[in-house]
This record gives sequence, structure tokens and C-alpha cells, in this order.
Amino acid sequence: MKIKLLLALACVNVTIAQNTTGVLETVETDGLYEIQLPNQIRSFSNRNLSDFRILDAKGKEVPYFIREKSSHLTTSEYVPFELVSKETLKDTSTTIVFNNPFKVIEDIVFSIANYSGSKSFKISGSNDGVEWFGVLNSGRLSNLEGTNSVSVDKAIRVPSCSYKYLKIIVNDVGSLPINILKIGGYANAITNRALQKVNTASVTTVQLSEEKTTQIHIKFKNKEILNQVEFNVLAPDYFNRDVIIYKKVTRVIKKKEETYKQRLASFQLNSDSPTNFNIQEIFENDIFIEIENKDSNHLVFEGINFFQKPLYVITTLKANASYTITTGSDTIKAPEYDLSFFRHNISENLPRVQIKNVVKQDAEEVAKQIPSFWQQSWFMWACISITGLFILFFTSSLVKDLKKD
Repeated sequence: MKIKLLLALACVNVTIAQNTTGVLETVETDGLYEIQLPNQIRSFSNRNLSDFRILDAKGKEVPYFIREKSSHLTTSEYVPFELVSKETLKDTSTTIVFNNPFKVIEDIVFSIANYSGSKSFKISGSNDGVEWFGVLNSGRLSNLEGTNSVSVDKAIRVPSCSYKYLKIIVNDVGSLPINILKIGGYANAITNRALQKVNTASVTTVQLSEEKTTQIHIKFKNKEILNQVEFNVLAPDYFNRDVIIYKKVTRVIKKKEETYKQRLASFQLNSDSPTNFNIQEIFENDIFIEIENKDSNHLVFEGINFFQKPLYVITTLKANASYTITTGSDTIKAPEYDLSFFRHNISENLPRVQIKNVVKQDAEEVAKQIPSFWQQSWFMWACISITGLFILFFTSSLVKDLKKD
């Protein structure tokens, strides 16, 4: 029993240690922040990041939740419309004709000088500026008083249309005209959110002439999450190849081991199409790519790159406080913090901080740095003291026996 206890204590120094650490940048104000997880942290962590922790200066856990953003990013840019003409008929109406720069328009933004009251209006469209057709037969502008400025912006939704010219007629009967300062709209652009590159440890290419295939063996330093692969092909100019990504798996059948290919992804590499492919998530450190060449010459690559979708940690930080990141334990379960309950109420546009000074130590290195208790100086002196007591005890017993004799 005592021996088992000693062995358990000896192992404690290694098993409780999370051997990957990092430091958060300090922030200047209290509040919510977004941390984009670097590839180093993710590759050293469990696949579901259950072992990821944020610790304050006292070693207490700081609540957080993990967020994955959409792969597409939508941005809006205000575009002013060119005013073609403006005419005001006293006690009747104000008419403004303006260009539509968009192929299709659904929203129009009017900047209006503060006005106490409301106005009804109509909007029509034309492709030649002569013949006009109805777009919005009856609309109303209200709440035209800005609280913190001398003007107010009013966005008007109209039925989708593609007229080159648009005309707004504001009813001024029985009321003073409003001052429309400018007219514009927002151009939305959808772009792909940047992915994180995953570095490879080694890439080995072999041409299998009998099978008429190219085999590319790729190794990573640690198990990596892979969401996209990109091929940079140098030659030939025209190609159309079937590609599979697989891993080698060993199984036992009738007491014999055999190795087979487990397919992870497949696609067609074609010179007329993009050569980057979104794939079902792979979590491996050793994979193969097989390209079927048939009777064509093998492809020449400038490079093959892998990417993963970025993940973000949302947490509350205090100004000028220091925080440490720890990860790398297989036994720690995912935390449950109250903050995750409010994830849908928290903005996606938060200030961002970075993790720096990421350091990973192997278990052997940690064990060397934290010696077992029998390697400690106090243990050596305790053994010497106990040995001395035993010698003293046996010596005194021997002296007593000699006196009796």
C-alpha cells in the first residue's frame, strides 16, 4: 500500500501540469473582448478545446465562451446618388430626380434637415427620364427630428427595381417643404472570411508509375483541424484529375493485422475551376493525397496549403490586468460558465486582443524541471536522519546485550 502511495505521489508532478501556456495582451479598459485563437493553441489543445483556460493573476479561472463566425463577411458602404433636378412648387410639392447607380435597388436613404412634422410622398422610376412608372404609390416620412444633430437619415424600403432614374414627389399641400440634403444608399459586399493557415511538418511526393498515380504524404507536428486545402499548380496548363485524401488505418482480421485506406475527402482538380476546396473537417497529423494521372504527365505543384476556420474566445477582461492561457490536458472537462448563456446578446464586433508567448513543453521536459519528491534535498536529509536513528537504535541495543553477557 505504501509503495503504491509513493508511486502515485511521484506521478503527480507530471499529470496535473498543463504544459502549454500563453499570455494575453493587456487592455486599457474594462469590458468584453474577442480573442482569435492562434493555430499553436488549437494544435496543442483537445479537439473541442475542453482544456482551454484563462487564468487571472491569482490563478482563478476567467469565464469565456467560444464563437465560430460565418465564413462570409458582409460589409456596407454608403454611396451618394447624383441629383439630376430639384423643383419646389409652393404649397404643392417638392420633386427630386436622382440617378440609381445600382443594378437593383431596394433601399433609399434620405438625409433631411430637422423638421417638426411628417410628409407623404410617392416614388416613380424611368429608364429615359421621360416616361415614368410607379414604384411606391404611397409612403410617409415621420420622426424627422434628430436628437443629437441638425439632420436625420431616413431609410425607405421600396420594391426591388432597376430603373436608371428615380423620382420622389413630396406632398407640401398645407405644410412647409422639407429640406432634403442628400440621397444615397448602401452597397453591400460579401467576402470570404480569412482562414488560418496550418503549417505542415513534412511533405513527401512519390510518383507511382504502375498505378499511374501521384502519392503525397503529409505530416503535421500535432493533430490539426483542417477545413480547406489549396493546390498551387505550376504545370501543365490544362488538367482534370480525380483526387482523394485518406489516412492509413490498421485493423485486425483473423488475428492478422492489415492496413487499409480510409477516405477523408474527394474532389476533382480542374484547370478551369478554383483549386481550393472546402472539405469536411479532418483532425489528423498524418494524411495522404492521391492524384489519379491516367496517361497524362503528373502535376507539378508550387505548393499545397491547408487552412482551418478561425475560432474566437469571448471573455471579460479588466484594464491593465495580467492573464495567462493554459491548455494541453487530456483529462480536463469543458467548463460551464454563465457567460455562455448570453452569447446571442453579445455583439460580434468586439475589440480584439492577441495571445502571445505561446510555449509548449513535453511531459518529459516538465518532469525534468519538476523533480520527484525523492530527488528533493529535504528527502535526502530525511533519509540520512532516519538511517542515523536506526544506527543509533541498533548500536544502543548491541551495547546493552554486551553488558548482559
